[in-house]
Amino acid sequence: MKQFTQTSFSCIRCSIVVSLLLALSVPAATPSGGAISSTAKSVSWQGHVYAASAVADPTQCPPASLDPAAVCDHFALTVNVEPSYWNTHIGGAEVSITWASSDNDFDLYIYDQNGNLVAASAAGGTTFERTLVPAASGTYDVVVVPFTVVQSGYQGVAQFISQKAAKVPGGGPAAYHGTFVSGPNPNNAPQNKALPLKNQNALVLQMHDIGHDAAEPTLGVDPRGAISYAAAAFDGIGGTAKTTVLRSTDGGLTWQNVSPSVENTEAHPFTLDPYLYVDRVGRVFTIDMLAAGSYLSFTDDQGADWTTTALTVAGANDHQTFVAGVTPIGNPALKPIDPSFPKICYYCVNQVADSWCARSLDGGRTFAQTATPAYLGYDPAAGGFCGGLHGHVKADLDGRIFLPKPHCGLPWLAISSDGGDTWTRVLISNLIGAAGDPSVATDTAGNLYYVWWDNIHHLPYLSISRDHGATWTTPLMFSPPGVYEVNFPAITAGDPGKIAVTFPGTMVNDQSDYTRPWNSYVLVSTNALSSNPVFLSNIANDPNDPIHRGSCTGRCAGMFDFLDIQISPTDGTAWASAVDTCTGDCVTNPNAPANSMRGLATQAINYPILTVPPK
Repeated sequence: MKQFTQTSFSCIRCSIVVSLLLALSVPAATPSGGAISSTAKSVSWQGHVYAASAVADPTQCPPASLDPAAVCDHFALTVNVEPSYWNTHIGGAEVSITWASSDNDFDLYIYDQNGNLVAASAAGGTTFERTLVPAASGTYDVVVVPFTVVQSGYQGVAQFISQKAAKVPGGGPAAYHGTFVSGPNPNNAPQNKALPLKNQNALVLQMHDIGHDAAEPTLGVDPRGAISYAAAAFDGIGGTAKTTVLRSTDGGLTWQNVSPSVENTEAHPFTLDPYLYVDRVGRVFTIDMLAAGSYLSFTDDQGADWTTTALTVAGANDHQTFVAGVTPIGNPALKPIDPSFPKICYYCVNQVADSWCARSLDGGRTFAQTATPAYLGYDPAAGGFCGGLHGHVKADLDGRIFLPKPHCGLPWLAISSDGGDTWTRVLISNLIGAAGDPSVATDTAGNLYYVWWDNIHHLPYLSISRDHGATWTTPLMFSPPGVYEVNFPAITAGDPGKIAVTFPGTMVNDQSDYTRPWNSYVLVSTNALSSNPVFLSNIANDPNDPIHRGSCTGRCAGMFDFLDIQISPTDGTAWASAVDTCTGDCVTNPNAPANSMRGLATQAINYPILTVPPK
């Protein structure tokens, strides 16, 4: 974000403008103002069109009354609720601006009626800016700065986001500590207790319907803010599916199909497992698994053009995962050869008899199998036959790769510092059993965070390593207060100690109740490395419209095998995927079947976990 100092309203807003400006005969924001409230949820406007403009920062913007030529554009936003409204609700006013091309750059700043800056968004290379004014009340000056703009206008939208604080634990925003478990998996499941929470400090979530079915959806955000999402419904012959790659360039408001094709024909005709990976340099990979290999396509221009290849590990392939990393610290001779993508790609699969990886030095065009498997399917040291089913591979800033696995019912991690040629396998904990896909993440300082759900009570646990996976902390049960069972916990990490996690969870403490509702939870911690971290959690969906009913073990009806959570490199916020299996009659009728798989994407708006450098 552009850095500037605000001294006073009269000084800043009346400062001398230093800009290149050739204003067209197009009026400023139209209309010039509007209102939102708990009953009028949104207002939109058409922004000023600039022939050419370069305004360095908002200190160069005159007040609206002294700016008839729209050196900067102004929209007067009124939020028609009393300040006391936010004593019992969380949320605020979310303001977005969008434009056509990332060659142009608008910035967004919001001031209250006293001239105080209350929110801002000033990324570079994107086609939108978005920010939240928490607990908004009264009138605001929305200032749109044409940082570098040629022949472009913009569209603005303000939305009223409000969620009533739940009186039932687990039914809404919460703050809490976790519970460390130092003995064997207890007969009585631990529960966490809520801390006092001011609504203004609560985690605010915004959920978007992607407009498509999506089982086990993966997603990612590129450096220009474009969100890519793998949407697939397993409704084809033999349980196959087609993956539709969706892209949003306006922060999740709208989605477009950008699936790879060859001469207008689907490049990936079907899949047994969809998967999508977005590298932070911007390359998007989509992988559709076959019985003995996969289709792979990648794009460097947000889906306008794709390169399609094939990749495989010898033998059967299942439950594929993918990551890109730099030259590994333990193998400096292993160097990427594609100058347009200076990273090594890793593709790992379950083969039942083992878990094996392949790597590519040319950006994903060709792959060679690594020297040894990450895990053996039959492992006498771990308890016998463990199979090859694993979680998703991750890489740290030194090129190490990490593959988590519920190995013979316990949480394990395979670590390679030489590009997959050799692996070290570490038991995270022998106290708490593991079910399903565990998840691992690494922060910018190299700390590792491992989450899994136990195989008895189905609660989520966190363990942390500060030495690249050699040793791990005592497991911490971190379920929100009042949540008795979860599935599919997935984690991402940003700055040291800052993490975000997502999972479906239920507030009904009865595993035999086949009508109980489930909600989509997202939580963050900004001090996860402390001795007693604080977590902030919230429900992304409307609690009156659950995402699932009944049992959520295994594949949880149409959710299938896993969910995903990733960080936006443009603003540092977390984006999580979810699947709504409860639509139609299921919403109001607990006995109606839950048989849908609607794809959802949720942003944790007001707690970024990654510091984004100023442009």
